[in-house]
Amino acid sequence: MTTIPLDVVQRALSAEHAAVYAYGVIAAQLAGAPRRDAAAALDHHRSRRDRLRAYVIEGGSKPAEPDAAYQLPTSVLTPVAAQALAANVERLVALAYGDLVAAADGDLRGFAAHALADAAVRETGWRGQAPQFPGLTRASASPAATP
Repeated sequence: MTTIPLDVVQRALSAEHAAVYAYGVIAAQLAGAPRRDAAAALDHHRSRRDRLRAYVIEGGSKPAEPDAAYQLPTSVLTPVAAQALAANVERLVALAYGDLVAAADGDLRGFAAHALADAAVRETGWRGQAPQFPGLTRASASPAATP
């Protein structure tokens, strides 16, 4: 087993802290199925946050703590703004887990890969289209560009 840089785990943990905060704001602006989706996302992010905290503690370190509040990129006063924030939150979470996939091995890598895929699927649901991942150009993403 390789040594996993703690800062990469802590960044994923910090992304989960921010996601938990944001989904509280997001859910408050939604109703019906979108609100249920936001509540489910909140539960998923809490669960992953707790797992990352446990990993850091088991490794003998102190886990990153959440901020008291987070500065949101825009006002979230409508369902449209809430869904846009949710898509952006999932993108940032996916990026953090992408770094963890690259740095980790074993069970932690599997956990991070699953979390990255979950965030990409959730972003797609909120945004209405599949996300474009870093390093993947539109040309290389098309089937015609694959060998």
